[in-house]
Amino acid sequence: MDGELITAIAAVAVSVVGAGYAARQAQIAKSAARSAEAQVKAAEEQVALMLRQVEGEEVGRHEARGPEFTTESGHTDISDANVPRGVLVLRQASGPALSTGTVTATGEGVEGMRGRRNDASHWGYDRETNIDIGPMASGGTETVHVDLDFDTRKTKIVLHLTCRAQDGTGTWQRSVAAEIEPRPRPRASWV
Repeated sequence: MDGELITAIAAVAVSVVGAGYAARQAQIAKSAARSAEAQVKAAEEQVALMLRQVEGEEVGRHEARGPEFTTESGHTDISDANVPRGVLVLRQASGPALSTGTVTATGEGVEGMRGRRNDASHWGYDRETNIDIGPMASGGTETVHVDLDFDTRKTKIVLHLTCRAQDGTGTWQRSVAAEIEPRPRPRASWV
């Protein structure tokens, strides 16, 4: 064999080995790139999960800062037999001072809300879908009138409130329920 031929064969062999080595290196690089991409994706998912957790915690803190309501008393006013009304005393048990509170009512036999007249001291005669009870603070109360179907005397009324903080720091959705029925009439006492 000729020296040049041996050199050429050796060069081809080195080239083949080099190409194989380069292909293996490329395969290792691709695998490393896929692994790096998977790590980046996992890190992005972790960051997204942490952000959702932080947002959830903030929502929880916001909800915890919000107002809580109770109903101190409730009864059915049947003084107008054609339009009985649920009368509930809504009390803000805790939470920030509110600039406004919108109230709607649901329940069996509930027909709507009874709004105030313009002078705010008497209840009007217009049936409303919701009413604004105005500003309220912890410990404050508001009497709410709910129109009932003409034959409803006893029912459960759920008041749904959308409240806004007086300082503008938040809005909350709350619900409170009460069973109502006519008050017992006092018995006549005979002397």
